[in-house]
Amino acid sequence: METIKIAHLYYDLMNLYGEHGNVRCLTHHLESHDVRVIVHNLSIDDKIKFDDYDIFYIGSGSKESFLLSLNDLMKRKEDIIKAYNKNKFFFVTGNALDFFGESFTTVDDVKYETLGLFKYQSYETDFRIVGEQVFEMKDLKDEVIGFENRNSVLKNVHEKNLFTIKSGTGYAPNETKDGILKKHFYGTYLLGPLFIRNPYFTEKIIKEILKQRKLEYKPFEDEIEITAYHEYQKNLLNEKEDE
Repeated sequence: METIKIAHLYYDLMNLYGEHGNVRCLTHHLESHDVRVIVHNLSIDDKIKFDDYDIFYIGSGSKESFLLSLNDLMKRKEDIIKAYNKNKFFFVTGNALDFFGESFTTVDDVKYETLGLFKYQSYETDFRIVGEQVFEMKDLKDEVIGFENRNSVLKNVHEKNLFTIKSGTGYAPNETKDGILKKHFYGTYLLGPLFIRNPYFTEKIIKEILKQRKLEYKPFEDEIEITAYHEYQKNLLNEKEDE
């Protein structure tokens, strides 16, 4: 039996919006393909052997939690970059996306160096972007739906984007794109239960993970998740039309 190891980084700090649920969702679908999944919840000052893991997950947190986590992450910068270059999977939601550019600047104009995996810069704003979003992704059979509640934006994004905006806000106001997709890095400002709410997106992710391991994919058959997705999608689109 194949084994896949997931490192849930800063599980206790970057966990505002159902991040544990996302990890459990990934675990469930991988186990349904006869894969043994081991999840390690890791945080500040924990010893982490990055080569031991196949998947890294980081969720969203408060500004205080973000800065505490950033301080620890910067000590691991070289390991993070090596893991990315070895085609490890990274799943990043909410303001954890701000870790991976060149810098994060607060509204008080305090600038923090970040991991520099990508060339964009993140800026804290004096306004919040809040609400349900409807996104599209190339080659995905249906839309991606999710919620945002943030006060940061990205600038100078040159990397391939993960999503195109159908309804909502991109990585900055007046932008039509969201997120980063490069190698096996999937990052988005969408929050929390991204995998739980989007079975078709999750299906695509599971296919990619199994493909890397040369394992066979079994068609997605969770009718409850699919029915719930379509019901929520219908209600959300009706609400958008009424606005």
